[in-house]
Amino acid sequence: MTEKQQEFNPLLIAFYSGLASMVGDMIMFPFDTIGTRIKAHKSEFLGMKQGYDLIVKNEGFKYLFKGFSTTVMGSFLPYGSYFLAYEYMNYYAIKLTKGLEKDGEKSKLNLLIPLITSPLAEAVSVVTYIPFDTLRTRMQMNVPEYNYKGIFSGLMEISRKEGWVRLFQASYLYMASVVVYTTFQMWFYELLRYEILRQRADQKVHNQPLAIHQSVIATMISTALAAAIVNPVDFIITRYQLVDSSQQQLSVKQLVQDAWYQEGKKAFLKGLGTRVFQCSLFSIFYFPVYDHFKSKYGITLAD
Repeated sequence: MTEKQQEFNPLLIAFYSGLASMVGDMIMFPFDTIGTRIKAHKSEFLGMKQGYDLIVKNEGFKYLFKGFSTTVMGSFLPYGSYFLAYEYMNYYAIKLTKGLEKDGEKSKLNLLIPLITSPLAEAVSVVTYIPFDTLRTRMQMNVPEYNYKGIFSGLMEISRKEGWVRLFQASYLYMASVVVYTTFQMWFYELLRYEILRQRADQKVHNQPLAIHQSVIATMISTALAAAIVNPVDFIITRYQLVDSSQQQLSVKQLVQDAWYQEGKKAFLKGLGTRVFQCSLFSIFYFPVYDHFKSKYGITLAD
């Protein structure tokens, strides 16, 4: 008896995954603020507790949420567009590899597909994300020169003062970061998911959702590894986003040299613990949701 073909509906996957991402971003927002401050802090190497004290003791607890208004536009839309593009690309990529099927089973080579589809999907989502990330990073610093009243007033002020191109000038850095991050994250996750499902005795349920504890474990491992790999690039992005290009020339090379000679090579590890912690917990909010809807409406890479 053949297994019933599941419905392919990437819109549902994208909507609910994007919604879960937004909820996770809202809950984890204070840790993102702490991470931003740690990376921007030049005088010493701070841990997560020290970053927390730096904000709360000097400015107040509410400033952990400075820039919170960017969560909807900076989370729901980018993640939703990412998963929509990712599922569509996987669907058509598997169609192209249909000739590699053996006895009706999908080729194990399909497990390499995320190495291609994930960065391409990020290229789609980056357009909706990077302007709000620029704004968020500056608002989180809570300094007079970046004391924007809101999302749109902040975007307008940056555009007026530095030009609208400034909102997108970190795009290539962000792409370098998220392409590596999501590529490894999704690849590690798909490999772990495949291995977990492969251990099931009943092969007819190979496309069912992972148990919640399995999904959480796979999510945290894949995300922690990916976050650790890209932290140096994320450090540079934070410093880059904080440069007022109307007052100072934008130069990645100069930022790297200044950090290296003034703060030492350890500077590129700033915020590592906070980032791994934040990303791992944040991903728990949306990956199980993604896995649930993927198992019902998505595409399985390999049998």
